[in-house]
Amino acid sequence: MNMKNKPKKIKQINISSDTTSLASKMNSEKRIISQDTPFDVIEAYKAARTNIMFSLNHEKGCKKVVISSSTAGEGKTTTCINLAKTFAEIGVRVLVIDADLRAPRVHRYLKLTNEKGLSNILAGFDKLDDCLVHTSQENLDCLTSGAIPPNPVELISSDAMTDLLATLSEKYDYIFIDTPPLNIVTEGLLLTKICNGIILVTRQKYTMYKMVERAISSLKFANAKILGFILNDAEDDKYMYGTYKSRGKKRNRYVRYGYYSYDRTSASKDDKSKETAAKN
Repeated sequence: MNMKNKPKKIKQINISSDTTSLASKMNSEKRIISQDTPFDVIEAYKAARTNIMFSLNHEKGCKKVVISSSTAGEGKTTTCINLAKTFAEIGVRVLVIDADLRAPRVHRYLKLTNEKGLSNILAGFDKLDDCLVHTSQENLDCLTSGAIPPNPVELISSDAMTDLLATLSEKYDYIFIDTPPLNIVTEGLLLTKICNGIILVTRQKYTMYKMVERAISSLKFANAKILGFILNDAEDDKYMYGTYKSRGKKRNRYVRYGYYSYDRTSASKDDKSKETAAKN
C-alpha cells in the first residue's frame, strides 16, 4: 500500500493466531485466549490493549469500539472477543456486542445460547436485562445478536440502537462491537457514527491491499476515526523485539509483539527518531 495514501497516526499490532488451517477453523473456540494460549500471543493482545487505551485516553465516559475487517475470514470476531477478555482482566467493566446480524458467531465462540439478543431488543420484542449475558469471566458481559432479522441495516441505523448504546454506556467502561465486513455490507460504517472509533482486522497472506484501501476509503468518506489495525497470522520478523530459544535453536513461530505509529505532518523530532528506531 502506498504510504502517502495511508491515514495519519495509525498504529499496528502484530498478533499471531491459528486461523490458517482448516482444522482450526472448525474448532474456532480454540482461538479464544485461555491459559493454554502462547505467551507471545497474550502479550500481543496486552500491547493492543495499551495502545487502544492511549488512543481513547481523551474520550470521556464509556469507550465504544467497532471491530471490523475489509472482508470475511480475517479473524475479526475472535479478535473482538480476545480484546474484550484482555480488557476485562484489568478490572474494567466490558461488554461484547455481536452486531453481525447476518452471520453471528460471538455466541458460538463464547459457548452461549442465542435465542434472544440485540435484534430482539431493537425490534422491541425483548428487554435489555433479559438479553444481557454474564460470561464465565469476571467483568465481561455479552449481548449476542439474537434472531437473524430481515432488515439488519434498518435496525442498526435506528434510533433504538443509538438509545441502546447510550444506556449501555452507563453500565460499562468499554464496549467492543463485532460487525460484518466493511466491503460487504454497511453496518460497520453506520456504527462508527455513534462510537469512538474502529479497529480494522487484517490477516497476513490473506488480506489484499486493494480490499484494505477500499475499506479505508469508505471509512474516510464516513469521517470515521480509525484507531488502528490488528494483523492476524503475522510472520514478519521486522516487528519482533526478540526470539525465544529451544534446544539451542531460535523459534519464530509467533511474532511476539510490537507496534509502530507515524504522523507525517506534525511529528516532533523525538517522535520521528523513535519511529525510525521502531522500524529498524
